[in-house]
Amino acid sequence: MKKKIHMKRVIALFILLLGNLLFFLTVWLLNKYDQICLDQLIFQLKTSSEGVHRDLANSAAVRVGLFGVVFTVLEAVLYEILAGRCSEKLHNSKLYIHYRKTKICYFFEKKALTLAVGALIVSTVLFVTQVDVLAYVETVSTESDFIEEHYVAPDSVNIQFPKEKRNLIYIYLESMENTFSDTSAGVPITDNYIPELTELAGSNVNFSHTEGVGGARSFSGTTWTAAAMVTQTSGVPVKMEVSADEDAYGAGADFLPGGISLGQILEEQGYQQTLLVGSDAAFHGREAYFTKHGNYEIVDINSLKEEGRLPEDYEVWWGFEDEKLFSFAKEELTCLASDDEPFNFTMLTVDTHFPDGYQCQLCEEIYEEQYANVMACSSRQVYEFISWIKEQPFYENTTIVISGDHLTMDASFLKEVDEDYVRTIYNCIINAPVTPSKEKNRQFGTFDMFPTTLAAIGVEIEGDRLGLGTNLFSDKETLTEQYGFEALNEELQKNSEFYNVQLLEMTDEEDIEEETEE
Repeated sequence: MKKKIHMKRVIALFILLLGNLLFFLTVWLLNKYDQICLDQLIFQLKTSSEGVHRDLANSAAVRVGLFGVVFTVLEAVLYEILAGRCSEKLHNSKLYIHYRKTKICYFFEKKALTLAVGALIVSTVLFVTQVDVLAYVETVSTESDFIEEHYVAPDSVNIQFPKEKRNLIYIYLESMENTFSDTSAGVPITDNYIPELTELAGSNVNFSHTEGVGGARSFSGTTWTAAAMVTQTSGVPVKMEVSADEDAYGAGADFLPGGISLGQILEEQGYQQTLLVGSDAAFHGREAYFTKHGNYEIVDINSLKEEGRLPEDYEVWWGFEDEKLFSFAKEELTCLASDDEPFNFTMLTVDTHFPDGYQCQLCEEIYEEQYANVMACSSRQVYEFISWIKEQPFYENTTIVISGDHLTMDASFLKEVDEDYVRTIYNCIINAPVTPSKEKNRQFGTFDMFPTTLAAIGVEIEGDRLGLGTNLFSDKETLTEQYGFEALNEELQKNSEFYNVQLLEMTDEEDIEEETEE
């Protein structure tokens, strides 16, 4: 009997621990992320975590793991104290009737497992409601043919390059959105924190949702860096299929194996291609994606240390700061431009990542908020880098695309921004050989950058559509303009057999059944 009671307590303790971990995970997510995306959480579980930001990992370990364990221990001690007192009453015959009438004692002595399960249920309900799990499950379990009906495979249309191929420099700016320049958004945007980027957008091509500087809407499956880079180069969101092989998301040597990307198209045209990141490129499968889709040369913190260009023990923020990133970018571009072949140089900044960004030695103390100062610093560094490029001999035949990867995830910084304010992702295209048919008052997503980037280097695309993207230089309506943001976002979240089979290259269950019958 004692052994049975002891086992029940062990089980109860384990269940209580699960409940506490889930509770503190929910609280941590709500405090850290501006918007919790379940597809991103699933993606993080299925992909490589190499190179994860140490402070972020430590925060999760303390706020979730340590807090969960400590609270479980405290609750167990409290239980033993109360249960012990109740036992004394139980064994005192004179107080036995009092014990039976004391419900709290009865529960603590006999219902430990019930209480633990109750705590787990409460934590589960909190997680499900705050992360909106039910709505997500309902949406993704609904089958849709939308992607199949609207996806344009790059190998199914004629793509014509100009006789003299132009170089491409593609700069992903971490978490860069137009909100940082718009004081109408509300607190804490008290000033234009990115004036140099605003000037670049205003004096060059900036596809906007307004008459002024604006940008792309943020759709499901495009809201974190790896997904954003895939989306902007393949024209499709990253849809999470739980049953898909992890290699389909870069855990192995592949990522979106059935997709055809910008890198593959340029590789076929003889482009030299380099990806420069200020962190571990393997994080979330980025290295696998760019290696498989275009055979990019990867330059990251690991390769730079191996080459002796960075000290072996050097590490700040996610790897190394943007001040060094832009310095390495100049070296890489000078090397690429020394060859006769056209090049595609892609880079990703990192200092503006949440939480609060990384304040390097170049950052000025202009604003009260550190994140505002980091954004301002990033804006100045990008502008200086663009100015340097314009002075280089290769600039005349080079197009520069600057794009935010996704909206910022910093929950604390934008918590007071007006809920009705439409936040958009920054974009700017410099030195393109074509003029937009309609640049302003456009509704579009980051997947439209795929065909738009090709058009920006003078490529003619039959039908002006690739993947789910539309060439924004053309007058063709985007899918966002055709269906509206809400309706399109819902369709993109639904299950797509076409996406699973054609892009993730999952084996069709019907084919398996047919082979089995044969």
